Amino acid sequence: MAKSTQRLHLVPSLDTQGIPEPWNTSLQRLDCPTPGLLLVYPSPPLEPRTTQIAAPALIQQRLDMEEADWRIALYWVVKKKWNPKLKIPLKQAAANLYQPWGELLYRGLELCIECHRLSPSSHTLYSSDAFWYERVMQEAKHISMRAIVANEPTGKSSSVEERYDIIKALKALTNPANPRTSPHFHRLMEVALTLEHQDAFNDRYWKPFLRACSQWTQCTASRSCQETFVTGNKLVQRCGQGRGTITLLRAP
Repeated sequence: MAKSTQRLHLVPSLDTQGIPEPWNTSLQRLDCPTPGLLLVYPSPPLEPRTTQIAAPALIQQRLDMEEADWRIALYWVVKKKWNPKLKIPLKQAAANLYQPWGELLYRGLELCIECHRLSPSSHTLYSSDAFWYERVMQEAKHISMRAIVANEPTGKSSSVEERYDIIKALKALTNPANPRTSPHFHRLMEVALTLEHQDAFNDRYWKPFLRACSQWTQCTASRSCQETFVTGNKLVQRCGQGRGTITLLRAP
């Protein structure tokens, strides 16, 4: 996501007091840092356009930034679902930048709740709606973390186009999720697509989820959201519109 360096400060632990179980436990687990990923680089060497192997310390810093992004988005989920008075641990202008992402994650949560309720067959795989949501979130977070470790910047437009393709597939009632890399999200979409024809489900859960997907994609396409990656001994962020990059951090 990478909009500013404000996320580099410590994000306080999420206050889950008053949230019922099993959601309380699942949210606490999601709020915990992701176990460390091995910083393994390709062999043989990278292609010429990415020949500089990123400094591991900077990759770790970028992972920490992404971790904070996910935790801030989770604050928005709790604020929308359980605690409207919850304060997002950023200045208001910065916190609002995360709102579309938080809305998407919240609509995903609502989808998990209803799909679990209406699909008894899912109970054999997921003991609760909270556990299903937890697995969907964990796999999405893991994919984003692995992309950071790979450190192969392609420009923001490719990821934005990929998101629009996903939305297009969902609107065409096709499951775009990869069952190998995203099995939990794939199952969620499979169930949701079988329920989409029901008016109540479509109006209360499916359409709001699709709207949130579109709004989040529009946000990532805007100038407020730029690609961040490591090159050589620097953590940099694209300025957009072909204006080069700015250095966020430099390794000694």
